[in-house]
Amino acid sequence: MKRWMLLPLAVLMLMPASLAAQEDAAPTWWAVFTEQVAPANVAAFEENSAAMHELIVANAPAEMIYYTHSGPETGYMYAIPMESMSDFMNMNEQWMGMVNEIGWDKWEAMQASDLVEHSSMNFYVEMAEGSYHPEGFEESMADKPARHFDWIYPKPGMEDEVNEVMKEWVALYEEHGMDNGWTAYQAVSGDDLPMVVLVTPTTSAGAYYMMSEEADERLGEAGQMLMMKSMEMMRKFEHNDAMFRPELSLVPDTM
Repeated sequence: MKRWMLLPLAVLMLMPASLAAQEDAAPTWWAVFTEQVAPANVAAFEENSAAMHELIVANAPAEMIYYTHSGPETGYMYAIPMESMSDFMNMNEQWMGMVNEIGWDKWEAMQASDLVEHSSMNFYVEMAEGSYHPEGFEESMADKPARHFDWIYPKPGMEDEVNEVMKEWVALYEEHGMDNGWTAYQAVSGDDLPMVVLVTPTTSAGAYYMMSEEADERLGEAGQMLMMKSMEMMRKFEHNDAMFRPELSLVPDTM
């Protein structure tokens, strides 16, 4: 998170037109910054991140929010909720103002860019119709610190078909009264589009896979048929897991 501030204007100019067109839309947008760190450098990166987080908490404006997740395959992900591109611009200005308060020399001295192998920044938008939120979904997230990610890459030209089949999955889960839910996000920027990611909160990675097996049994043949239909629309499918890191996040409870 600490290395991606001060995004150049060129980054915003390269954003897809669809993002600007959604300025007044209802869905929540997310700016997600990712840092990949080699296993040998994780301990040093964690130590540096803790020190940087302490500095940020002491100087950040109250309205600044981001959620940190980390995992062996996902790296460190910092997700910032937005209602519009104006929010993103405001966040960038706030970040610059915070660094000015801290002092650029002190800020630069605490950087650990040599520990980061790769970094990226992409935008996502929540897909309400492709998300399944059973009763108590949001309330239960406090007890589910792990996140399972399903990365879906539709075949070119089949984005609409994938959106429709996601609605079918929601309907199937509703029909069977399933209590495990997910939130769907469409990637708006990135190097491998089109792409959709499903994020499922769970207590642990192991608990997710046990839950997935139980869901397969309950959904039976209908679930198998829908899975076959879904896979035919994909050019690629990946999955991985991460943990929510409240101690490296900036949310109201940490201020």
